[in-house]
Amino acid sequence: MTTLFKMYKGAAASVVVFMLPLMVAAQGSGGSTGSGGTSGGPTGSGGASGCGAAGTGLKNPLNNICTLPQFLNAILDAVVQLGTIVLILALVYVGFQFVAAQGNEEKIRSARSALMWTVIGGLVLLGAKAIGLVIEGTVSAL
Repeated sequence: MTTLFKMYKGAAASVVVFMLPLMVAAQGSGGSTGSGGTSGGPTGSGGASGCGAAGTGLKNPLNNICTLPQFLNAILDAVVQLGTIVLILALVYVGFQFVAAQGNEEKIRSARSALMWTVIGGLVLLGAKAIGLVIEGTVSAL
């Protein structure tokens, strides 16, 4: 039962890592695609400069994040930054496993497996950002 839970947990994490860049790129780069409005802001609502609506007194707490693609890119950047920290800690742990193995073949095999999965995790982390950038560039070129 525990193995099954770990397998589903890993699958859910993989879906998030691979689908987030696709969702970011699928939204496009903005433009006046909204309904209504005259001046054509990012949503076509008209009359607004920047992110907030003119004269409402509301301030955007997300600084310069105005559209869904910008928001998803910000989330992806945060995930990559946190993932990099986790990756470095995992590499240190794997190094400790190699040192603690002291020639024991079973422990060395386990450490090699952990190193392989850590490297794969790092590649997925880099690949998520790269895939997001490629898809965003392709969609914006259309």
